[in-house]
Amino acid sequence: MKSKTVLVSLILVAIIGVGLVAYFVSRPQQQPLPQQFAKLPEKPSLIAEFHHGPRILSVAFSPTDPSLIASVDENGTIKLWDRNNTKEPVKILSHPGGYVSIDFSPRGELLASSGFGTLVLWDVALGKKINSLENSYREFAFSPDGQQLATVRNRVKLWDIRNPKEITEVATLPFNEAERVNSWACAVDISPDGKLIATGYAHGTINVWNLQAKQLVKTLKTSLSDGGFLKFSPDNKFLVSGGPEEYISNNKYWKSNSPYGYIIWELPEWQRYGEVQRGNVDNLVFSPDGKMCALANSHTFYGRGTEIWSTATGAPITSLPIGARDVSFSHDGNMLAAGGEDGVLRLWKLTPQQLAYATTPNDVIRIIYVLPKGKEPPSNITAKLDKSIREVQNFYATEMERHGFGRKTFTFETDESGKAKIYLLEEQQVANFDILKQQIPDFDLSNDIWLTIVEEGANFPGGISHGYNHRFLYPTNHGVTSGNNISEDMVNGMTHGKLVLLLAANGEFDWKVTAYELKYAFACNIHPYMRSWIYGSGYTFLYYNEPNALKRFLIRVNGMKPWGKGWVQLSKCEAEWLNRSRFFNPNQPFFDKRPGIGMRVSKPDAKNSRRFQFEVTDQDGIHQVQLFVDVSEKPWSIRKKIQDCQILSGRTESMVEFEVSNPEIKKVELRMIDMYGNIAWREFKIK
Repeated sequence: MKSKTVLVSLILVAIIGVGLVAYFVSRPQQQPLPQQFAKLPEKPSLIAEFHHGPRILSVAFSPTDPSLIASVDENGTIKLWDRNNTKEPVKILSHPGGYVSIDFSPRGELLASSGFGTLVLWDVALGKKINSLENSYREFAFSPDGQQLATVRNRVKLWDIRNPKEITEVATLPFNEAERVNSWACAVDISPDGKLIATGYAHGTINVWNLQAKQLVKTLKTSLSDGGFLKFSPDNKFLVSGGPEEYISNNKYWKSNSPYGYIIWELPEWQRYGEVQRGNVDNLVFSPDGKMCALANSHTFYGRGTEIWSTATGAPITSLPIGARDVSFSHDGNMLAAGGEDGVLRLWKLTPQQLAYATTPNDVIRIIYVLPKGKEPPSNITAKLDKSIREVQNFYATEMERHGFGRKTFTFETDESGKAKIYLLEEQQVANFDILKQQIPDFDLSNDIWLTIVEEGANFPGGISHGYNHRFLYPTNHGVTSGNNISEDMVNGMTHGKLVLLLAANGEFDWKVTAYELKYAFACNIHPYMRSWIYGSGYTFLYYNEPNALKRFLIRVNGMKPWGKGWVQLSKCEAEWLNRSRFFNPNQPFFDKRPGIGMRVSKPDAKNSRRFQFEVTDQDGIHQVQLFVDVSEKPWSIRKKIQDCQILSGRTESMVEFEVSNPEIKKVELRMIDMYGNIAWREFKIK
C-alpha cells in the first residue's frame, strides 16, 4: 500500500513537472526592451574657408542676402564673398587707412567702413563709394530703420543718411560737466526698438539717451577704460559693454592694455546682470534671437578661442579653436563667420543640439559607453550604468550629510523615462583621439563632465583630464606672456568640460573608483598620481588592468569591507568645497568677476617651518581656499597633496596664512572657489 502511494506521488510530480516544462516552453517569450543610446553632440562643422590675406579685423553677414559675407583686414582692404565661392571675392573695396570696422545697413544695401579718422558708405550692389564722413573712430551704429547713423570721435554725432549722397548732421550728444575733463566717447550703439542710444566714454562711464528727445535717461559707471564695444541685445533685454580693466592703484589689475572682459545690464531696470572678467573678449555679437552671444578672442592662450555662450546665464555652449578679432552670426542664427588672425575667414555651421544648449541646464554628469570594434552592447548595460551612477550619487549625498551639509549631491543627465542617458561610442570612432587636447574628433565634449566607461577590449587611448584640458587665464598685472609661453604666476581658471576615463569588464566597474575619480573632476582635490597620457592613472588603472585574476578578486573583496571605502570618503575640506560646486548647486549663472592671488613666504624658522601668506580677492565672494604643496622632483611620483584649507564665508578680500613644516617644498598652489562655484588657482615656485 505504501509503495503504491509513493508511486502515485511520483507519477503526479512527474506529470506536474512535464506540464510546467511544456508551459514555459510553449509560452510566448517576452523580448527584452531594446536599449536606447544617445548620439554624442557634434562640433560645429567648418563649411567654408575664404583666404582673405592679412589678419582680419572685422567681419559681417549681410542681413538680407544669406550668401553675402564681408571681411576687412588690417590694411583696410574690404572683400565681399559669396559663401558658395571660396576662390575669388565678389568685390574688393579699399578703405583709406587701417584698423577698420565694417557693418551692413539694416536693409543690406549699404556697407559702412570706419577707422583711421574716416567713415565710408559703400553701395553694396555696385561696389562703389557713395559718401564719407571725416573724424570718425572705428565704432558706429545704424538705427534699426536705416535712416540714421551714429559715429564716434570724442563726441557722438547723429547723421541723417536717408539720402546717403547728401548726409546731414542731426545732433551732437553733449558731455556731462563731470565728464569734460580727460574723457572722450569711444563706443556707441542704438537699441533695436530705435528708442535709446548708448554711448561709452573712456574711464568707464556709459550714458544712455532718449534718441528722439536727445535727453539723458541713465548713467552707468564701470571700471572699464577705453570701451572696446557696446551692444544692445536684439530682444532689447540687455546692454553689454566690454573693454580693458582700468588701472587700479593697488596693483591688482593690468593697465589699459589688458585683455578685455564685459559687463551686462538688464533692461529696463538697468540692474547689473552679470560680469565676465576672465579670458579675453575682443568683440561680442548676439545671435538674431538674442539667446546666444559669440565672443571673439584673438589671444588663444586666454581661453578656448572663439566661444559661444548663453546670453541669459553666461553658460558655455561650444567653442571654435581659432583666434579671431571679430565674428558675425548669419541672419537665421545657424552659422557663424569668424575672421582669423591668420587672414582666413571661416564659416561654421552650428548643430541643432548646440542651438538648444542656449536653454539646456549645464553642470551635469553625462555618461559615454565605449564599445570594442565589432561587438554588440551587452543587453543590460544601460541598466547597469544607471544603477552604478545612482550608487555614486547616493555616496556623495551620504558623505555631504555626514559633514553637515544635508543630502546634497550632483545630478546626471537622464532620458525621457528618467533613466541615465547613455551615449554610445564605438571604438573605430576614437581612432584619431587628440591626446593633447583630450578631445575625440568630431564630438563636442567641451562642457560638463563626461564620464567615459571603456569596455574591456576597446582600444581607447588613456588620459584623464579632470578639467585641466580647458583652463584659461585671468589677466593680472603679475604675469607676462610671450607667444604661447605662459608665465606661471598668472591666475588660472577652468571651464566645465572634463573627460573622466574608467575601464570596465562587461559593464562592471566599482562605484567607489568612480566616486574617487569624480573628486578631481569636481576640482575639490588634486589627483595624487602623476597623469599618464597612455595608461590611465591611479586606482582606475591599477584596479582594472591588474593581470592576475586572483588579485582582482581580492581587491574587490577588500573593497566590500567597512574599511574598503575609507580611501574614497570626503574630507571636511572636500565637502565644504562641494557645498559651493556648480555640480552640487544647479542653475547658477556662469558670470565671473576677476580674482586675484598674491603670496608672501617667510624663511624657515628654528623648527624648519615656513609661513605662507596669501592675499586673495574676488568680488563674487570667496567661499574656500585650499593650499597644496609639492615636494617631488620625480615626474612619476606623487606631485601635490593638500596641506590645509580655510573657509572665508563670502569675503571679497582677505589675507590667509598657512604654516608648512617641510622646508624642502619646491612649489605650492593656492586654489579657491567663489560663492558661485567659479574656480581659480595660482602656482608659486619656492626659490
